[in-house]
Amino acid sequence: MHEFKPVTISDLELFKQHIQMNPFYNSEYNFTTMVAWQVVMQLEYTIIEDCLCVRGVTIGSDKKEFFYFPLGKKANIEKALHIIIKDFTDKKKPLILMSLSQPMMDMLEEFGLLDKFQKETRRDFADYVYTLEKLTTLAGKKLHGKRNHYNYFINNYDYSMVPITPENEPDCRLKIKSLIIERSLNPEEELNATMMALYYRDELGLKGCCLYAGKELVGIILGECHHGMTVVQIAKSDVSFRGASVALFKLFLSEHFQKCEYVNLMEDMGLEGLRQAKLSYNPDFFIEKSILTWKEE
Repeated sequence: MHEFKPVTISDLELFKQHIQMNPFYNSEYNFTTMVAWQVVMQLEYTIIEDCLCVRGVTIGSDKKEFFYFPLGKKANIEKALHIIIKDFTDKKKPLILMSLSQPMMDMLEEFGLLDKFQKETRRDFADYVYTLEKLTTLAGKKLHGKRNHYNYFINNYDYSMVPITPENEPDCRLKIKSLIIERSLNPEEELNATMMALYYRDELGLKGCCLYAGKELVGIILGECHHGMTVVQIAKSDVSFRGASVALFKLFLSEHFQKCEYVNLMEDMGLEGLRQAKLSYNPDFFIEKSILTWKEE
C-alpha cells in the first residue's frame, strides 16, 4: 500500500485542489474538519491514481480503521477504490468507507461496487441544512418563538458582536472548554477538535466572532464557505442568556455569509439536546451519510 502522511495545515493547497474537484457537501469532506479532527481520528492521507485518499480510525473504544471516499476525477476514483479494496481483501481486513452521501453511493453504483458493501445509515451522522434566509430573517410561523428569543436578547442586553482576536482568544478558549465539558458525550475529543479549528482559523480562512452581553462572553462562532454553502464549524452559546444562540447565528450569518444560499450546521453527534435545538430551526433538508462495510466473499 502507498505511504500515508498525517493531515496537517501545510497540506491546505493539496486538499483544496482535490476537494474542489468533487462538490460533496457533507461536512467531513472539508479541510477544516479534517485538520480539526486529525489528532482524535488519526487522519492520514496518500495519493492513489491521482486521487486524495484519507484514512483514519473511528471515535470511541473500538477504534476501527476506515477510509473516506477518494477525491479526484471520476475515472481515477474508480481505479483508486479497486486498489484500496484489493489491499484490504488481500490482507483479509474489513474495509469500511465512512460518511458517504448519496452522490458518492451513486458513483459506487455506477462502478458496480455498491451491492458489494453492507450499508448502515446513522441518524446522528446527518448534517442539518437550512436556507440562509431562514436563519437570518427568522420569518414564518414555525420560527415565531425564535424571533421572540432574538428580540428579547437585543432589547434586554447591551450586546456586541466582535471578531475573534489574539486578545479575546483566551476568553474564547475558557468559555468553549466550560460549555463542552458541561454538554458533550466525548468532551476530550470534541475539545481537541474545537481548539484546533480555533487555533488555525486564519490559515483555514474561517470567519470567527464573539457575542457579548455587556462584558459577558455568551457566544463563540466560526464558519466558512464550502462549495457555496456556509459550514458552521463551531457554535457555542451560553443558554443562561435568553436568545443568545439565536442572536449568534442571525448576527454572524447576516454579516459574513450573505452570498451563500444554504447553511450547514453539521451533525448532532447523538446528543438529544443538540438534536432538539437543531430541529427547532426547522431544517430544509438533511445530508444523510452512510457507513459502508465490504461484504466478505
